[in-house]
Amino acid sequence: MRSRLKPALAALIALLSAALGAVVLAPPASAAALTEITSFGTNPSNLRMYLYVPDTLAARPGLLVAVHYCTGTGPAFHSGTQFDELADRYGYIVIYPSVTRSSQCFDVASPAALRRDGGSDPVGIKSMVDYVRARYPVDAGKIAVTGVSSGAMMTNVDRAKMH
Repeated sequence: MRSRLKPALAALIALLSAALGAVVLAPPASAAALTEITSFGTNPSNLRMYLYVPDTLAARPGLLVAVHYCTGTGPAFHSGTQFDELADRYGYIVIYPSVTRSSQCFDVASPAALRRDGGSDPVGIKSMVDYVRARYPVDAGKIAVTGVSSGAMMTNVDRAKMH
């Protein structure tokens, strides 16, 4: 019986050692996650705000507003891009606005959207930027907007309103 127990015990010790080594040597997991912010300021078109803040921020981090496509959402845009991975590498913050209207397209053409402080989606997005700037030492010279489809059209509407 002892002759069979020794190899089984040795195999068990080897397995436990390997498992412990994998845990000890594994890189630390990132705690950063996409978080919904529900109260961020004036929001006339009921946008949702999703925020990604990496574990390690640059001293004066940049801020990227990543605006989704028609039929998309902020979380879907987060999942379908690498902005969070780049934020982890370079220490900047990402806002993912999300439309709640049925078309899931941003308002890029109404008189309210096109007039400074006129209402609609640009006001909600500006409130998101102001929310982040009030809580983090964002470098005002490093605020950018990017997007796809209606999100790309929104970048043209937003770029003059971010500062």
